[in-house]
Amino acid sequence: MILVETVGVGQSEISVASMVDFFLVLMIAGAGDELQGIKKGVLELADGIAINKADGDNLSAVEKAKGDYELAMHLISPETPTWSTPVLTCSSVIEDGTKDVWETVLDHHEKFLGSGEFLQRRKKQSLEWMWTLVEDGLKQRFKNNKKINEEIPVISRQVENEKVSPTAAAQMLLSYL
Repeated sequence: MILVETVGVGQSEISVASMVDFFLVLMIAGAGDELQGIKKGVLELADGIAINKADGDNLSAVEKAKGDYELAMHLISPETPTWSTPVLTCSSVIEDGTKDVWETVLDHHEKFLGSGEFLQRRKKQSLEWMWTLVEDGLKQRFKNNKKINEEIPVISRQVENEKVSPTAAAQMLLSYL
């Protein structure tokens, strides 16, 4: 079992979502994260959403956030008929406060194994990783190409001076590969 934690809502979450078997979005009630998650498209990728700190004085805010997320999730079509993204609450400071989250991960795993979607997801992830490596390799070759590096300033000036369109400039640079 490998857990991957990211720093917050953004591009890193989208990258991580394409690498994991279960993508849990952990939120905090009342921190403005609700809108951030919706804006960045992270909720569409989530296999589960957990609102943390569901304890003490924060319990009512967590329950309100849970209702808000459940409404938001009704606007998002599930990726698969096998699974609808649940919205959970959790707390790390109360006994069994994260048990429901873990049981949800195990339930998802069991259902995806049973339906064959687990292997389908892995195959899709492998292809995405391959294309990411191809793109990274092409970028590196592009950056390391002496002729391209000589032409970039010239072609860039032509684009800035509207002598060459961005599309034509890109094609010119790519032709050196």
